[in-house]
Amino acid sequence: HAIQPLFTMGFLKTCVLRRNACTAVCFWRRQVVQKPSVRKISTTSPRSTVMPAWVIDKYGSNEVLRFTQDMMIPMIHYPNEVIIKVHAASINPIDVNMRSGYGATALNMKRDPLHIKIKGEEFPLTLGRDVSGVVMECGLDVRYFKPGDEVSHKPKSLTHAQAASLPYVALTAWSAINKIGGLNDKNCTGKR
Repeated sequence: HAIQPLFTMGFLKTCVLRRNACTAVCFWRRQVVQKPSVRKISTTSPRSTVMPAWVIDKYGSNEVLRFTQDMMIPMIHYPNEVIIKVHAASINPIDVNMRSGYGATALNMKRDPLHIKIKGEEFPLTLGRDVSGVVMECGLDVRYFKPGDEVSHKPKSLTHAQAASLPYVALTAWSAINKIGGLNDKNCTGKR
């Protein structure tokens, strides 16, 4: 989005909102010549704006699930974000609980820490936190991934459905073995 100058001289108040803080840093500066500028957070070219998705428009039981062909594709808001074209997603207990409203307060605080947005903007909500797909777009600060990468650096031997089903169950199993069972690299080295 280009910013068109309304004037060429005057004083401008500049405010910078820090991402992880609930404060804004403001200062006054004198602007002699204001040139049109573009706020770049991504180097990727424009793309389709809609995608198919299962969403909810309110919290409730399975009856609130709705399939749509025209869900807006998210945009990159911060330079450390990526957009993934999802090939497979898994539904885990957290997704089922989120459908019922679990975590809504925390999720809304993360989305809008300053409470600027109006209530109800969390909908439509897309469920399915564990995904496998291909990176479509990267913010300017992203160095670990590039467009076209299968994520999360998925092994070629796995299908997208297999890769999407692994994170939650694999980490749950690892946690049980490591935390509850007490097995780790120090007491299991060289053992089967």
